[in-house]
Amino acid sequence: MCKKTLPKLERQCPGCRTDLGLLVEYTDHLHTGLERADERTRAGALGEAVWEYLQVLEVDPDHPVARRQVSQVVTAVRQFDQAAPGRRWLSKMRRREKYQRWVDSTVGETPSGRWLTFGVLLLLLLVAAAAGFLGGYEYRQNNPPAEVDGE
Repeated sequence: MCKKTLPKLERQCPGCRTDLGLLVEYTDHLHTGLERADERTRAGALGEAVWEYLQVLEVDPDHPVARRQVSQVVTAVRQFDQAAPGRRWLSKMRRREKYQRWVDSTVGETPSGRWLTFGVLLLLLLVAAAAGFLGGYEYRQNNPPAEVDGE
């Protein structure tokens, strides 16, 4: 209230006797949160340290140390996510290679094996076309078209 600068944190202003308990608790909470986060970082518990820094940021969103630490973690996660498409592509290529090995073992890697497969597939296509044609021909024979008036 009196706008005087205090040399140390006290629960009551020595000049105007204003209660500063809430402000003292606020700064104590920030300091203990930062200390816990720093201890966890040194211990290698980075996940817990990030949560501690986030709790500090809930109290003081502009705290520079907490913002810097959390932003480093966010940057690392972002880089990891950007690297993920490359791993997905590699996995897809490995599956494709595995499928190609299966095809080669089934069909055969020799040109004669490939020609044999091509011939079997062509024969199946011709049989399917002939069955469709005969089915349509039989249907047409049993169901003649209706007479049109005027012809």
